[in-house]
Amino acid sequence: MMASAITEAFGIDEKFDLRKLSTGLINQTYKITPEKGGSYLLQQINTKVFLEPLAVQKNYRIIQRHLSQKGGFHLPEIVPARNGELIFTYDNIVWRCFEFIPHTYSPAVSSNPDEAWQVANCFGKFSAELSDLDTKKLSIILPGFHDLDFRFKQFETAVKAAVPERMKEAKRFIEQAYSHKLFIEYYQKIASAKKQYPLHTLHHDCKIANILFKEGTSEIYSPIDLDTTQPGLYFSDFGDMIRSMAPNLSENETNINELIVRKDFYAAIKDGYLHSMQLYLTKEEWEDIDMSGKIIVYMQALRFLTDYLNSDIYYHIDYPEQNKDRAANQFQLLTLLIDYTKHLSEKKIYSGS
Repeated sequence: MMASAITEAFGIDEKFDLRKLSTGLINQTYKITPEKGGSYLLQQINTKVFLEPLAVQKNYRIIQRHLSQKGGFHLPEIVPARNGELIFTYDNIVWRCFEFIPHTYSPAVSSNPDEAWQVANCFGKFSAELSDLDTKKLSIILPGFHDLDFRFKQFETAVKAAVPERMKEAKRFIEQAYSHKLFIEYYQKIASAKKQYPLHTLHHDCKIANILFKEGTSEIYSPIDLDTTQPGLYFSDFGDMIRSMAPNLSENETNINELIVRKDFYAAIKDGYLHSMQLYLTKEEWEDIDMSGKIIVYMQALRFLTDYLNSDIYYHIDYPEQNKDRAANQFQLLTLLIDYTKHLSEKKIYSGS
């Protein structure tokens, strides 16, 4: 990239050090450190995923201003381009710039239930503080992102178009997908019951890697990566955290017989999230809260299976059968969650924090 042309567009004229921070599959991120001090995050926006990058930035600014009035979170400030725009396009690539928050870090995985509680509480607080923000002010960045009905239709289309070899290899998982259609019926019910299941402003990518912790502590600074923040149904964020933090193994693990739901993590996530969100959920949402993880895990199983049937056009893979293996992992996790949530009681398993 022509770094100097891009940085100058954001008002950074002096010499600087450039360091790549990630090789993410979505957005590429760099740390810019000018000689005179201070640091910035320069990020390339993947416009194949985010078709309206300006809408992403406008959403961020609306959320940032709303939260700053509450005094709870200090989100990294947007650094606008010299012309006042929130993005800058160079050679058909879209860039944005933020202040860099020093002395912070983002873990890759949750190491203990206390940490999981903190993460869940943070994402719950994020939505709670946005509860009085009119959801109509926010653009829908990813239409159908957590729409289970839409994801199932994508799956059915893939089944019809799949090559015979992949259909044969995926037969068992296709049968599993159809066997859990009760989740589709449940989703259709709640999507149409807008009074009992209203829209909330949700992060939609709730994992510990999207939390900034203060260096040398377990204290949270703020959530980050708000690109997917948009109106959604109650299950999305809590379900995301159950999927990403409650299992002992990641979605890429193939030894699924070793997969378990960690009860202490599940309870910590639930307690942490409800600690912040309990006043903002309806009676019906509260009663259904343990459906969240199952819906999200089922949805992700469908998405991996759909991509496998489509010959791996969406998710990055390291070997030919990986999307099928990921689907197997998620269907196993779904089975475990169904079994686990049958036996949940009102009694807390976790009593920390």
